[in-house]
Amino acid sequence: MPLNNEDLVEVERNGRRCGVCRSGRRWRGFEVLREEGREPVVMCPACRARYGETPPARIARDVAQPSVTQPTAPEADRQSEQREDRLRKALGELPRGEYATGRIAKAAGLNHDKALVRLQQLQATGEVRQVGNRWSTEPALTDLEGAFDRLQARTSNLRIVRDSTPVG
Repeated sequence: MPLNNEDLVEVERNGRRCGVCRSGRRWRGFEVLREEGREPVVMCPACRARYGETPPARIARDVAQPSVTQPTAPEADRQSEQREDRLRKALGELPRGEYATGRIAKAAGLNHDKALVRLQQLQATGEVRQVGNRWSTEPALTDLEGAFDRLQARTSNLRIVRDSTPVG
């Protein structure tokens, strides 16, 4: 049965999705149920066969939809802390070493750009440090260790063996 103009408007308003199962398959076969005193309900053929003339207790439109507005300042801070905690947790779970931004982002479940911003913030607090285009979770090197690392990086035939006992 082809959709009339009113039904087509209702289907479009519902995003070409079934109001019950949220499926978008075969949207041209959707039907719109109009009960007295209620808003119209868009149903796919499968839900129509399952529920008939009485759709399940009110769905999508009666449930309070989350607002699309920007979160208030305290909410934004809380969200920021949650993301930062995810990044810190991921850094804590990774073995000590150097990692690319993408690897850290994947471990934390963040996209590359957000992870990069977070890592730069953590670098400012001294929790991580940037080594070239990678991020290190190891503690900062002393001046002597840094000099040895630079020397070893510049020469290919030099191997520096460090004593593990602390000097001093």
